[in-house]
Amino acid sequence: MLSEIESVHAVCFSGHRPDRLPGQGNPDTPEAQKLAAALQKQIENAFRQGKYIFLHGAMAGFDLFAAEQVILMKKQYPQMQIITVAPYKEEFFSREKCWTPDWISRAREVFSQHDNGIKVAERYRSGIYYERNRFLVDHSSELIVYWDGGTGGTSYTAKYAKNKGLVIHNIY
Repeated sequence: MLSEIESVHAVCFSGHRPDRLPGQGNPDTPEAQKLAAALQKQIENAFRQGKYIFLHGAMAGFDLFAAEQVILMKKQYPQMQIITVAPYKEEFFSREKCWTPDWISRAREVFSQHDNGIKVAERYRSGIYYERNRFLVDHSSELIVYWDGGTGGTSYTAKYAKNKGLVIHNIY
């Protein structure tokens, strides 16, 4: 697990599922490329301020999109670390409709390149996604979020991060 000292150097990501992302998160669309550029700028700013650990929640959409950007940037900044924080150990790709074959493939590619993987629980249980979101925030000092102001897990995470005093960057 991450120590409290490392949390000072850690940034977590939170954001919407593919259907609420520009270009539905397809990296080949101009809309998603614009999001990638904004995200890379924010990641680089965090890195220049001493943040080198980046945590993502392992879900299709912004979580994986952000992790992909960190992996790309590691070529220029090899000190960066990407840590996957999965909600639970068992295969979760079948629990939500957002897990298309493309997103499953992208997830497996990210998981094969991350620096460390953590699971919050062994199996699915009610509230596990919120528990995972709290873990991300509790082990970070900043949150980079893609939040349109709507309700759901991203809203919960942004509000939790605000209450915990994290620096929040909403790139919506």
